[in-house]
Amino acid sequence: MKQDHRDKAGDWFRLLARMGPRLPVNYGKYLRDGVWELRVAIEHHQHRFLFSFLKKSREVPDQEIERSRKNMAEFIRRQGWEEI
Repeated sequence: MKQDHRDKAGDWFRLLARMGPRLPVNYGKYLRDGVWELRVAIEHHQHRFLFSFLKKSREVPDQEIERSRKNMAEFIRRQGWEEI
């Protein structure tokens, strides 16, 4: 990934860290089971991140959803966002 692409992705990750699940719909999307994706458009390509998992295909493996759900629950707990 080019440096300017890394910078843009970093901006979105910082926005996610600041706003959590309150991200506007075009930046973040709820998938299911408490798992959200971060959407970063770079050079006409939509990059979708489920925490540390980079989604490269249309389908998300069930084990990645489960792992992300657990990670999200822990992150929400640490941030104090349980009520959201």
